Amino acid sequence: MTVMMVLLSLSVSGSQLATPGEIDPMDPSAGDFLDLDLSEYYRIAEDAYRDGNYNLAIRYYLASLTRDIDNEVAIYNVACCYALMGEVELASLYLQRAVIAGYRDIGFMRGDEDFDGIRDDPLFVGTMQHISAALGESPEYTGDQYLFYAEAAFRCLLRFPEEYDPSREYPLVVGLHGYGDSPENFIRLWEYFIEPDFIYACPRGPYPYVENNVSRYSWFMQYESGYDMQELDLVSAEYVISLVDDLKERYLISDVFLFGFSQGCAMTWMTGLTHPEEFTGLIGFGGRLDTTFVGASNWGDVAGLNAFVANGTLDQSVSIEEGMAAVEILDNLGIETVFSSWEGMHVVNRPVLLQAQEWMETLR
Repeated sequence: MTVMMVLLSLSVSGSQLATPGEIDPMDPSAGDFLDLDLSEYYRIAEDAYRDGNYNLAIRYYLASLTRDIDNEVAIYNVACCYALMGEVELASLYLQRAVIAGYRDIGFMRGDEDFDGIRDDPLFVGTMQHISAALGESPEYTGDQYLFYAEAAFRCLLRFPEEYDPSREYPLVVGLHGYGDSPENFIRLWEYFIEPDFIYACPRGPYPYVENNVSRYSWFMQYESGYDMQELDLVSAEYVISLVDDLKERYLISDVFLFGFSQGCAMTWMTGLTHPEEFTGLIGFGGRLDTTFVGASNWGDVAGLNAFVANGTLDQSVSIEEGMAAVEILDNLGIETVFSSWEGMHVVNRPVLLQAQEWMETLR
């Protein structure tokens, strides 16, 4: 679809939400807007954003958001576009709207170069102070900070096959939840599998935080200048390996698979590439393979390692193109890689997860 055709479709469909009084519940076409494919709008918006055509990007983001009002990433990108245009009032407005919709990474906001042109403006300074207070950001410590390393005990949830026999070996699947999620939620994917004949382990991300009085977890420490973030990220990889080693001591384990979603997917690639000898296969849903996390010199011998990459075609958090980029990187490293997709958003799609289960069985 060309840009002109999409613009035409925008003018036909309109961008205003209907009021309840305008909707005829007996009209079969009343819900036709649900069939609108937003992926093309978002693609054009993202291309325009990258190309510096911020006016066009905003038009397509806002048109898409009329049908997807909770997409905090798209709202955040609108704020970035306005900031790059020097529109401090609109940038501040949409940044607050992004936070209301669910955007919480204040550390990324503070370091995002898109806001550099307006960062010292009093209005934007006040906006960031308001957002900081709303998110309950901890005040800065007094005195000099430094990080130290120490052993600690962490909780992990386990599920076992029906009629589990402790005297025989089983494959191990370690599930790494997404940013802000928890093992209590990620362990529920056990119900997605069909007669799983493996041990499923879900650890917590090592960095807890509280949001709306709910405990949430992250695999990566929030960015802070002055620290070697790559080194800290590799500490999280060692955290995962320590769990795998501990489970091998407790149970009879054959093959080991690492399975991650979103941020947990990024953790999966990092851990698997730095410790390939530990795993038979890596499974990543809806996540990036960011080579800045781990330099090529840190990658181990990946011979014999396998990977399953999966992305939704409508995923606005991690695009399907980023999934394909991960496949290319893994292939170039010599890793046998399988790619699968589904028409949907940023979730773990059950049919594709079952494909991953079948894929694991072929490697055992």
